[in-house]
Amino acid sequence: MEKEKKPDFVVTDRRKFTEDGALRQDAAAETKAPEPVPTPVPAPPPVAEATPAAPPAPEPFPAPASVPQAETGYNADSQRGQFGGQKMEFIHLLDMLVQTAMMYAGAMDTGTEHRVDIVGLRQMIDLVGVLDQKTKGNLTEQEKGILENTIFQLRMTYMEIVNMIDKQAMENAPGAPKK
Repeated sequence: MEKEKKPDFVVTDRRKFTEDGALRQDAAAETKAPEPVPTPVPAPPPVAEATPAAPPAPEPFPAPASVPQAETGYNADSQRGQFGGQKMEFIHLLDMLVQTAMMYAGAMDTGTEHRVDIVGLRQMIDLVGVLDQKTKGNLTEQEKGILENTIFQLRMTYMEIVNMIDKQAMENAPGAPKK
């Protein structure tokens, strides 16, 4: 005689409604989640009856420097003082992007031969262009002028490099006149 093999798993239909939308008889009764217990709200202190005065002026938000920082948190003012840095501004961000672009252009001394990454340079110019588009209307006149001048200078540098590469390619092409 062969023993009947018990199934490894059992499929149980837990749907509560039939295909017609009627409640199934064998559906388990729905259990409701316990309602949260409301916490009592303390009553406001009694107000002394007096002549109505003007409402008090709202207190301004404390200045960021007066907000205590956790010992493990980053506090830009104290860190800047410790390391002799200066306050970071938009111009510093732009300067960092320009330095990276000039490194791609081969203008920065990296200790080895100067290499040009034309794709990286193009991406940095595009990134500064995105910065220009996203900050429209939010810059001072000085910042706007510096940004526009920077974009112009980067594009001119890019064009000079592309023209030099093109000139070298023409000089080294097969059948080009030798100097």
